Amino acid sequence: MRRKEMGKLFVLAFICITLLTTTGIGVDGGIPVLSQAENTQLTALLGDLDGEAPRTVRDQVGALLHQVQQLAQAREAEGNYEMSEEETTIWKKITAQLDAETIRQFGEYTDDEPEEKAEVDYGKTTMSNLKGTLSRTDWNALNTLREDYFKAVEEDDEAYDVDVEAEMKSIITKYKRLDADAVVLNLLDDKNQKNQGLFYITANQQAVYQEGWKNGLDTLTWKEQKKLAESWQQVTAILPKDWFAPFQYFKVGGDGVDGTYAYVIPVDDRGERWCMAVDPADITEDGLFPYTVVHEMCHYWTLNEKQVEYLGDQVAYYPAERYSDWECVAKEDSYLQAFYQAFWQDIINDWATDPENLYFYDRHQSEFVTGYASTNCAEDLAESFSAYVFLKSADTPEVQAKLDFFDSYPELRQKKKEILKMVKENKVYVNPQIEPYEDKHFAEEI
Repeated sequence: MRRKEMGKLFVLAFICITLLTTTGIGVDGGIPVLSQAENTQLTALLGDLDGEAPRTVRDQVGALLHQVQQLAQAREAEGNYEMSEEETTIWKKITAQLDAETIRQFGEYTDDEPEEKAEVDYGKTTMSNLKGTLSRTDWNALNTLREDYFKAVEEDDEAYDVDVEAEMKSIITKYKRLDADAVVLNLLDDKNQKNQGLFYITANQQAVYQEGWKNGLDTLTWKEQKKLAESWQQVTAILPKDWFAPFQYFKVGGDGVDGTYAYVIPVDDRGERWCMAVDPADITEDGLFPYTVVHEMCHYWTLNEKQVEYLGDQVAYYPAERYSDWECVAKEDSYLQAFYQAFWQDIINDWATDPENLYFYDRHQSEFVTGYASTNCAEDLAESFSAYVFLKSADTPEVQAKLDFFDSYPELRQKKKEILKMVKENKVYVNPQIEPYEDKHFAEEI
């Protein structure tokens, strides 16, 4: 998923760093001697702070890092890959120290009042449209499943243990006129996504409009269908149509200007069949849409069933050197696994302490091609790949290393070549900057 990164306001603030009392092996008043791997990780954690961070900060963070690594190594040696509460607490301390130094060097965010957004739930329209097809009993059961699902998501309810897609499909498949996969996609989409129309992808990769009565959306006039089909034409002016062979659907709609530009999502639980959604409100003449389209296709290439294993309802833990999240685990020979080991393994636990932490991006700006790339490892991979395709060069050596990563794969070099050929032949304008409105705190160029 690709979103617009909004501007940031912050004020400079200077803080005093209080030296932590630590115990450990080594010299210098109990400060542990770090291994080569720990020193490498410490430098990675500091990121853009490294050059200006005082010795006291390095010692504090280093001591905590040594402590948590000792615990992690002992745990993994016993075949236990679930982080302990003690380790989690230490990582929170590491992040707090890094945040404090980030504020000292780059400034603190102001406590602006959060922008109030009207609560909307466009999925209710889909539910309303289904009333004429489903029995009252089935409609109520389906509605309850949906409401319980979103309640669990909004409350971050870890105890929620319902295969909501399977439960919904068990109801919907009783009605032959309905496309169960499409209905579930629309019902479980983010509440703020106003889906306007859905197209199914044919065997020869044509996008054919699916009548709303089959998927719960409003049925459109021919003129409205033709207008929405323009989004498919704009996407396939950038990407070859035959790349959409694994895609079952193409959906048009969204949350309006900015917000979510587009996304891809598996239709099945293995990641074999996919849907791409595009918000036509974000297809403008600023030349940024090509980055979005390539970003989303890269998600498919790196998150399909050949690249990752989807976990479903099972809870599993893996060694630190293996990429995994709540949804999937990367296969050992996958692009995502290689990218993770090259660029994220040393910083992942700092990020995971608070994935919404803006200071994480601030101290790693030189490593990310956009602010959105710092969202997580998978988004960084997709953003970096779109930059690899369209940018002539990177702003920093750290970003250039990511572009070189893709260039080391002959098949990805070929995809880049094909995309650039499509863009040239179809006269698609591409902005020479992937994030033209974002100010960076670094000035180094290569």
